[in-house]
Amino acid sequence: MAIPYFDSLDLNGNRARDAADAVLPQDYVTLAQLTASNTIGFAATIGNGVSVLFNVVHGLNSTDVLVQVQEVVSGDVVGVGVSTNGVNSVDVTFAVAPASNSFRVIVIRAA
Repeated sequence: MAIPYFDSLDLNGNRARDAADAVLPQDYVTLAQLTASNTIGFAATIGNGVSVLFNVVHGLNSTDVLVQVQEVVSGDVVGVGVSTNGVNSVDVTFAVAPASNSFRVIVIRAA
């Protein structure tokens, strides 16, 4: 399906939202649907040079979450142990204690 080209969209007047909703098929997620939902994600910087286990409280009220950990300096995704710890937090475990504020944990609610 070709998406029509729009010469001028007034993003402040939400015409882009109206245009996108009008041209996308029914099974696509629209901008209106995405912006109507509650908070869907959380991010925090962790690391203290001592601990290998961090309890990250995300407050997303779901155990259906996706967790990604990135090195702050490079942005590289790293492999860590992740386990759900109730509906509002996850435990992130490193093999070696990370330096202070050296990793970013990103949590996204999947459902």
